[in-house]
Amino acid sequence: MRYLPWKISALTALAVASPAPAEWREARTDHFILTIDDTEEGARDFATRLERFDAALRSLYGVPDNPDQHARPLEIYALKDGGVYGTCGYTALGCYKARPDRSLIFSMHMPGIDKKTKTGWWSSQTVLLHEYGHHFAFSNFPTAYPYWFSEGFAEFNANATFEPDGSIIIGYPANYRAEGLKSGNRLSAKQLFDPIRYRTPDLDLLYGRGWLLTHYAMLDTARKKQLAAYLEALNKGVPSLQAAEQSFGDLKQLNDALDAYAKGRLQSPLYVAPDPKPVRVTVTTLSPGQAEMLPLHIAFTVGVQKDYRLGPAMKAAKIAARFPDDAVVQTQWAVAEHHAGRLDRADKAADAALALKPDHVDALVRKGLIAVSRATKTKATDAAAWSAARAWFLKANRADPNAVMPLYLYYTSFAAADAKPTPGAVKGLMRAAALAPESTEIRVQLARQMLTDGDAATARALLQRSAFTPHRERDENLARQLVDLIDAGKVEEAKALMKAKEDEAEKED
Repeated sequence: MRYLPWKISALTALAVASPAPAEWREARTDHFILTIDDTEEGARDFATRLERFDAALRSLYGVPDNPDQHARPLEIYALKDGGVYGTCGYTALGCYKARPDRSLIFSMHMPGIDKKTKTGWWSSQTVLLHEYGHHFAFSNFPTAYPYWFSEGFAEFNANATFEPDGSIIIGYPANYRAEGLKSGNRLSAKQLFDPIRYRTPDLDLLYGRGWLLTHYAMLDTARKKQLAAYLEALNKGVPSLQAAEQSFGDLKQLNDALDAYAKGRLQSPLYVAPDPKPVRVTVTTLSPGQAEMLPLHIAFTVGVQKDYRLGPAMKAAKIAARFPDDAVVQTQWAVAEHHAGRLDRADKAADAALALKPDHVDALVRKGLIAVSRATKTKATDAAAWSAARAWFLKANRADPNAVMPLYLYYTSFAAADAKPTPGAVKGLMRAAALAPESTEIRVQLARQMLTDGDAATARALLQRSAFTPHRERDENLARQLVDLIDAGKVEEAKALMKAKEDEAEKED
């Protein structure tokens, strides 16, 4: 998440005051679904830059293109007029959310300001590329990262320029972090490596120092090897501070070198040659109904508190009534009604969508979710009721075999019914995890299943990212507890602990 230093407020005021542009567009590429309030040309250019950036990161970090990621493009909402504040909080210009149903980025879009912004200073492009840096890492590198490196890596890649010849230069200085670094507050290398003892409320300083150490370690040949050794040790379960001392040596010397690096000449950024592969972009204009429904769609996508869902659902119903021939609008109405707990109306809306488009995956999934809600609410023990609910997920899977949610929800429906999942359901869960590697929720579900099946080694690998990411002492690290039990050969105890935590969560719900 990119937080907002106080000086950016002036830029935000300008963005809010700018005149409203053209209609909402949707630009689709291999890796992205971009929803943006811009012209067709603007949407196409924006989506093209995103694909070029993805190709540059793959080239830079040796990550081949994965066809599975084409089946689950990252959804990006580029918002103007302060719309991002309702989705990311009131101090953030952007945020990234990795979920089972979809992964999303919400980011401020300020094209007018971006054109006037010098390289290395705040821009809405930098915010978006920062958030994409998170997605790229979580999707392609299934390892644990400390907070400072997670944010530092995102900052490092976000400071980039798109050159006219198609090349991209990555790793410019994050000049907007200079004020935080020079504020007089201190955050030593040792403190960065020891989040259990120290957690600063000064996010600007934390992001700045994390970026500085990342920039230094990634562009200095000797330090780059030390960084790799540190991350390797961390992922073997070595505590962060101990791993740092083993890999970097004397942390006081590292801190002195880091201070000197900040005051001296930084290493040159990295040049990435143009990708010869042409970028394919399909741009459409959202229908009037979809454009009107968009704020509600975003709200329910992010999440509306339970006590405040009825009003938005009623508003969605009014919009849907005016656009009865739009399957997308009817499906979004179904989502709103379902979240509001009005299951009959949700069913009606989903039926309307399927009457217009029988293979609409989201509508089929929603029908299944509504059926599961009914069965759960009535504590149904009738196998036929659960089979009827699962039939919707099977239909959705036939409509799109690579859609994640039909696979995932088919599996979780067995747990909801307190029944043993079928081999086909487990196979589907494994496929869902492959399609959505960034989703912690899916990964944990698969780890649970692997434990149940006696495959402790696979369960451990799935839990590793969460287990070895440094936590504060007051934060429970369930994944680490499970890994420790697995390493001690106490697999049955690990199963019991996971079951106990699931039971606790159900009681809280």
